[in-house]
Amino acid sequence: MSTIECYEPDFVRAFLSRSPGSPLHARKAWQHEVRHSLLLTEADCCETALGDPHAFTLHVSECEAEAESLPLTRREQALNQAALNCVTLPGLPPEQRLYALGIMLSYSKKLPGDSDQTLAQVASLPDVLEGYALDGELQAQFASLPPVLQLQRQLITLLGSIGFDWQILPDSARKISLPLQVAMLSLQDANSEALLQEQLQANWHRTHQQYFAPQAWVFSNYLIYRLYHDMFPQHQGASVGQRYFELTTDFFLIRTLFSLWTLDGSPLNPAEIFATFALFERWRLGDAAAALRQQIQALLPGDVMLSAFSLLTP
Repeated sequence: MSTIECYEPDFVRAFLSRSPGSPLHARKAWQHEVRHSLLLTEADCCETALGDPHAFTLHVSECEAEAESLPLTRREQALNQAALNCVTLPGLPPEQRLYALGIMLSYSKKLPGDSDQTLAQVASLPDVLEGYALDGELQAQFASLPPVLQLQRQLITLLGSIGFDWQILPDSARKISLPLQVAMLSLQDANSEALLQEQLQANWHRTHQQYFAPQAWVFSNYLIYRLYHDMFPQHQGASVGQRYFELTTDFFLIRTLFSLWTLDGSPLNPAEIFATFALFERWRLGDAAAALRQQIQALLPGDVMLSAFSLLTP
């Protein structure tokens, strides 16, 4: 039987060394490769995957191919690697990394097919974007995005209808008050939506600078995880644009949760950060997430890629 490459990131190896046989271990098999991962539905998994700048150091081995596994096209493999290269561009905040990813995906549509020349062009796109970032052109382009805030405001209101598993949070006063604050989001009028959106946007910049910029690998690792774990943007039933919009929506919702946490001046410690990621992942992988995503899709004012960019605007 033929052999294929088997990938195991350092965070998986480290977690399984402490918890062998854990049901949170995920093994994703395709005809061309196998990826070991974890479900980030527990805070300790999130800490292992997101709290170490070297968590995604890959250990590569050989394993037997599984004939019943799904195939991956060469284009899907090339897009996944190009996506990973975009979200690891150095020196950029998460919004700009996601913006770079969107630019790459948009341009890749102009390069259809899976010929060697086409896939080489796709593979080169992150290098082009890195050059733009080094020159400051990518950042200037991002800063000039028009502020289309209506979708952001609608998502903030919809956040109030999400039934998160708040019990996963560490015991604190915020564990009691944050669920009430989130539930109140669904009761806002238009004026309240606009005011809160402005407050959350300004507070996110402060929160990011205080808690996430000094440990930039936390959000970087989360984006890498989403692309690695899900073989982004490969999907049986959704377009590349839809997958990108889903990723930016999730980033916006997580960002909003952290901004809400600190809006009243409450501190945010590492245990609370990792528990919040786990809380979100529990919701994301549950049945309720699909229904909310349908609601969000119905709100889109136009092009799905432009809608995704509107969730990243400063």
